[in-house]
Amino acid sequence: MTAITEPNNPNRYAWATFDPVKGTMSPMREQLDLTTAAPKLERTSLFRTITQSETSKRVSKYFESSGFSRWTAIYGDGGIPPIWTVIRDGHRMAINTVIEWVKKDTTRTALDAGCGTGTLALALADHGYEVDGFDQSAPMVSYARYSCFGRTKGIQPHFQVGDIAALAGDERSYDLVCCLDVLFHYPYDEVKVMLENLAKLSSHKLIGSFAVKTSMNSLWMMIGKKFFHKKNRMTSLHLLTYDEVEQVLYRAGFHMKRTRRVKKFFYDSFLFEAVRA
Repeated sequence: MTAITEPNNPNRYAWATFDPVKGTMSPMREQLDLTTAAPKLERTSLFRTITQSETSKRVSKYFESSGFSRWTAIYGDGGIPPIWTVIRDGHRMAINTVIEWVKKDTTRTALDAGCGTGTLALALADHGYEVDGFDQSAPMVSYARYSCFGRTKGIQPHFQVGDIAALAGDERSYDLVCCLDVLFHYPYDEVKVMLENLAKLSSHKLIGSFAVKTSMNSLWMMIGKKFFHKKNRMTSLHLLTYDEVEQVLYRAGFHMKRTRRVKKFFYDSFLFEAVRA
């Protein structure tokens, strides 16, 4: 099953079945208004008001339209095209790596930046973390909230809408800050600001991922742009070098503890764990 928003109401969804052969959704079956279903939690805002960059606007537009149904299907458990299962399996491998890195920590508060459907936030909550998650896509946030219903394990995560570039919470307010498979969408100048904002909020550890610049990844990008129609592609992919990311974190007061490249076919996510010096 997957969810599709109504065009004029991003908080109202219709559930449908994805046909992996035809690549289409079945007629809408059941509707659920997540505005009323979402938990009524009051928290101090983590964000200030900013003017969105053009890249950020494109990312928001994508994940609030065609990208929403596509990525809720990929991050779900239903049938999807084989090419999408590469991304699903790769993302799950990345989440498992994060849990492996933090499961023995005694820290207990976490921020999931760019939480999407909430898969990482829920995994952290299952391991005892009190998690705040946010995403700039309102439909994704509502879906993440819906995913919490009926959970009996761990502390319920709290989800809200927000932009990493607009983060303005209290410094060192979370033991752990995570940002998984988000930086892919942004050029270096914007990633630099995002990492600086995320680092300010972490008192101990920052875990993230980016698309590492290699000759093979550059070739994949070229192939994708040439052979996949624009409407079937996700937002633009931006490649970064390890040195670019490491230097930003170093200036923010962190040093790299370990890294791992999670790779499956064209899914290639370079994970890092940085700790405050």
